[in-house]
Amino acid sequence: MVNSDPRDPGKPRLSMKEIARRAGVAPMTVSRALADPDKVSPATRARVMEVVEREGFIRNQLASSMSSNRNRRRIIGTMVPPLINSGIAEQVQGMSDACHEAGYQLLLIQGDFDPEGEEQAIRALLGWQPAGLILQAFVNSDAARTLLGSGEVAVVEISEIRGREPIDMAVGVSNFDTAYAMTCHLVDRGYRRIGFASTPVHGNDRLQQRRIGYRQALVDRGHAYPGSLEIEVPITAEGGATALAALVERDPELDVLFCSSDTLAIGAVQECHRRGWKIPERMAIAGYGDMDLAAELYPRLTTLRVPRLAMGRLAVEQLLKRLKGEAELPRIVPVGFEIVERESA
Repeated sequence: MVNSDPRDPGKPRLSMKEIARRAGVAPMTVSRALADPDKVSPATRARVMEVVEREGFIRNQLASSMSSNRNRRRIIGTMVPPLINSGIAEQVQGMSDACHEAGYQLLLIQGDFDPEGEEQAIRALLGWQPAGLILQAFVNSDAARTLLGSGEVAVVEISEIRGREPIDMAVGVSNFDTAYAMTCHLVDRGYRRIGFASTPVHGNDRLQQRRIGYRQALVDRGHAYPGSLEIEVPITAEGGATALAALVERDPELDVLFCSSDTLAIGAVQECHRRGWKIPERMAIAGYGDMDLAAELYPRLTTLRVPRLAMGRLAVEQLLKRLKGEAELPRIVPVGFEIVERESA
């Protein structure tokens, strides 16, 4: 059977050998130009790519991965939770940009926070024999940690840097410190009944650390810990509205709600508007993430900004340094954060 060009089914698809003939180079040069462009001179690469783009050539990645270990190792795998919030999407974009610039492909698999789902996703990634892995938060599955602990694959755990030792390297923030800082900020602004709304924290070390940071700040600032002012809800705007309604019913004196994501905070703001409550006079709202919509709300959302795009890029850069054999790389690489003060709190 003759393969056809998908743009013109009646036109045969060219082989790599024919691409090489038309570009005036050896087939191996075409392979290198596509898989390892740094090994080919700019002029030769441009000549090959001109023919590739003109003819609509599509390389058989599966065949290439089976025939060349080097090509197979130009993959960086990543496991992420469901892409339901913009923060994770920003991190993935940062990783993708850095991979593309370095001549790597980013292979993304969605995994759950439970150990079984985590292990399955990591096994699937390892099946591609990637050069390295970037994993969202610390790996919790003992079986997965054993798989990765041999050191055969470079690993960066991204987003959290506190609470446990990384398998190889970790890039991110202390979610304890971020939540601690925001809670202290709200206390310093004069708020006394500070609620905390979060998505489910089970199996999620980032959210666990945020909740611990919130609690510790209240203790350190002389507040009795009000356990009734915590709630877990789905990561939706409706979840934020539900959180506000439930906490106000528990404690009518609630004067500020700190949400573990901007998505929840947006829902809480909407619930205040539905009730005719002025923000922040009747109820103040604070978020986490500084998503684009945070600055467009009325009133604009006070929130905590983490440079997620830069975090994704930095994770790839650290991984590439490890692959190049750089010695004495730091195991933990922190990125900064800042409280963005606006009108909602």
